[in-house]
Amino acid sequence: MDDVPEKPVADYAMPEIKLASAWQPFTPRGVAAFAPARPSRVFVLKLSVALLATAAVIWFLKTNYFPSISEAIKNLPDEAALQNGALTNVVSGILTQRKFLSTLIEMEETGRAGQTSDVQLELHRNYFQICSLLGCAQFDYPKENISVGRSTSEPWWGARQPVIWIICSATILAGLWLVWEILAILYAPLAKLIAYFLNRELSWRGSWRLAFAAQMTGALLLSFGVILYGLQVFDLIGFLFFFGSHFVVAWVYVFSAPFFLPRVLFTTPTNPFFSN
Repeated sequence: MDDVPEKPVADYAMPEIKLASAWQPFTPRGVAAFAPARPSRVFVLKLSVALLATAAVIWFLKTNYFPSISEAIKNLPDEAALQNGALTNVVSGILTQRKFLSTLIEMEETGRAGQTSDVQLELHRNYFQICSLLGCAQFDYPKENISVGRSTSEPWWGARQPVIWIICSATILAGLWLVWEILAILYAPLAKLIAYFLNRELSWRGSWRLAFAAQMTGALLLSFGVILYGLQVFDLIGFLFFFGSHFVVAWVYVFSAPFFLPRVLFTTPTNPFFSN
């Protein structure tokens, strides 16, 4: 009987994992499929999610914030003005009080203005501040002499709302893109390290694309949370829970997606003594 050389153990490769086409980021296998995908496929995914998230935020602002601002402007006295960095010709009182945004004037600086809304705009004599659950941010008035009464502010606000919508949309879209870029830079080395220890095929560019795809489900979850918050399904605390959870979802995909990448196939050098 002829001696047949025993095949090295390394040649018995594990079954190869076949990646699905990159089209959805809702499962670890779907996220892994974006690693070897074309950059255009990842771009389309990012743009689609960014547009949906931007639309959700704009809807929230249009439904809950802009009406409060319009109401506050209507309740301003016509004589209200800014003179040398100070608010004048007004008296203390509430301009508007709604769940998401309230506006009040406090000229006496008593410090007793209680917060009843998720966000509160307080107009003081020499400054204004924006308060929320996270604290207050204080800003000084401009030093110019400006009339801010109802007869001046209402036409200005009405005429510039389309421009404000465009600026808000562009800012939200660019902000989301920038945040995703920064997080992808942080997540990509982790995905690469996990793939290395699992002996999975993942290039540096592939890990960057995987890190992007891993964030998309969390971004959609947060967009859904914005809508539910705007519909008053839950309060600000509930929204903050959604905000924190969307990061956790991304981490789960970064850790789990490399398990669904193809294995690295090792080749064994040919033994010249057994070659035909």
